[in-house]
Amino acid sequence: MARQEFCPEGAVSFDLGRGRVELDAAVARVLVPVDALLELCGAAGSEALRDFGRRLGSEAGRRVAARLSDGLEDVGVETVVEHLGGDLALVGLGSMGTERWGSALVVTFSESPLGHAGRAILAAVVEGALQRAFSRDVTAIALDEEGDSVRLLIVHPKTEPMVRAWLNAGVSWGDLLARLHELAASGGVQ
Repeated sequence: MARQEFCPEGAVSFDLGRGRVELDAAVARVLVPVDALLELCGAAGSEALRDFGRRLGSEAGRRVAARLSDGLEDVGVETVVEHLGGDLALVGLGSMGTERWGSALVVTFSESPLGHAGRAILAAVVEGALQRAFSRDVTAIALDEEGDSVRLLIVHPKTEPMVRAWLNAGVSWGDLLARLHELAASGGVQ
């Protein structure tokens, strides 16, 4: 099967006569300053913030799944990451990538305009996108943050309490990934 490369050409359109911005000819968009968005999200509370982020991610996952109509399972992880990262870049969330650490998947964002205050939004966006694209519930947990970059560990929701407990106990993210790898090898983690 030929690899489908992400092509942003024509994905964002500006209809100045009607005062509309559209992404992939879908629901109209609104361009807002990042600081205003973060202030609004901060005032909304953690559940509303997570719902908001998941909704953004779900739309991105839907667009990627529609674009890769052959089925996401058949196109390969690299292609899905390229398309999802491209889609999230189009909405202005930064540059997305992935890292494989044994059986662990880590999603990275760099140059995100959301900064430290927006890492919860990014985590929720990734959760929504992966749920929509692959029909799997996942939790994204911030592992590491440096400047405008963040690493998000993708885990099964049942694994989340254990990972958060390790992080709260001061376990480094490298040691945490090693522990998860050992557990996965013994069949003790999903």
